[in-house]
Amino acid sequence: MGPLTAGLLMIVLLLVLLSIGLPIAFSLGVSGVICIYMVTGWDTTYGFISTTPFNTSASWLYVVLPLFVLMGMLAYSAGINEDAFTIANNWLGRIKGGLAMATIVACSIFGATSGSSIAAAATMGKLAIPEMRRFGYSMKLAAGSVAGGGTLSVMIPPSGILVIYGIITEESIGKLLIAGLAPGLLSALIYMVGIYLLCAIRPEMAPSAKVKVSWSVRFGSLKNGYGATLIFGIVMGGIYTGIFTPTEAGAFGAAVALVLVLMKSKTRFQSLREGLTETAKVTCMFFTIVICAHFFTLGLTVSSIPKVLVTYLVGLSMHPKLILIILLFVYLPLGMFLDTVSMLFLTLPIIFPVVKALGFSGIWFGILVTKLIEVSLITPPVGLNVYVIKGILPEVEIGTIFRGVIPFLIMDILTLMILFIFPQITLWLPSTMH
Repeated sequence: MGPLTAGLLMIVLLLVLLSIGLPIAFSLGVSGVICIYMVTGWDTTYGFISTTPFNTSASWLYVVLPLFVLMGMLAYSAGINEDAFTIANNWLGRIKGGLAMATIVACSIFGATSGSSIAAAATMGKLAIPEMRRFGYSMKLAAGSVAGGGTLSVMIPPSGILVIYGIITEESIGKLLIAGLAPGLLSALIYMVGIYLLCAIRPEMAPSAKVKVSWSVRFGSLKNGYGATLIFGIVMGGIYTGIFTPTEAGAFGAAVALVLVLMKSKTRFQSLREGLTETAKVTCMFFTIVICAHFFTLGLTVSSIPKVLVTYLVGLSMHPKLILIILLFVYLPLGMFLDTVSMLFLTLPIIFPVVKALGFSGIWFGILVTKLIEVSLITPPVGLNVYVIKGILPEVEIGTIFRGVIPFLIMDILTLMILFIFPQITLWLPSTMH
């Protein structure tokens, strides 16, 4: 059997295994191993099976992800999310739609210490939605702002998705994290402007909060932001200046978060135990996917599918950016049905060689893909952030929440277009790194 035929059969088998409900990790692994066997025979396949799990996972590079997860869990236990919402609410609460804007700001601050979209949506949902409902906000706006704001943790560094992207593509993780800062802040700004315009057009969605907050209270609340500032400053400042590698920055960030938990949390030891447990679960899941996905990547390599695809697409008489748009659109339907990590491991081994062959920056492409992942988190039928909000508010219909996120989807598409048209928004800051 020819290598290309074996590769096509591998993709068909992968789709069949996914359709019958086999977890994505094992679907990738089984289909990849069978393809390797069909092309190279049993001896080579056995060699790969014997060595790949260790060779794939035994890398210091992979340590950065569990460290970022642990940092985020400990930051949550230290109450950084509550401090962030208090600060944002004191400064923005009285503006038209201010509570929704405060939610966006709080999600941005929490994202700068966490990197978990689901954690941001869950924690901010419990804090912000009751406050918005107390002042008569529309449930659509309340749920939409939390679900949309939660996606900012995907982009604003330290971002776990950007780390995984860097691991798969071998792009600089440090540059990817720094590159996510400006697009993340742009996304938050567009969300806030969009909320203001939406409330100006439909004032009934967000009655003015008639609560006076003195300037002394506003400035006094800023002192509670020291935890987020310290973690973000150490992690991103260390990476940007070249003092730390991303792995070292994750270790220092986790250590600072641990100190904050010991200082601020009333249930410090329980919080530490829960943080370590959750980190262990995420790490096990991640390495299972990494090892199985590597077999799929090996199957693609021996089948020559990426090489054939690169040759075909580069030879088309189409503008390279038009080809890139087509490749990016692949993520929209996939995001409706697959989780983000699986989507990256499934697509990047095929698509990324084409992107590089067309001459595009891998850093820029990574930010565009990450933005599309943000979109997938609030897109039906599998918008994870929407179902997180549903879990917090079981009495609210899922359709109401999805209708609430439609304006935020439109804002995300606008942000994506700006980032596509102006790559320097993404690339300037990494270019200044030491």
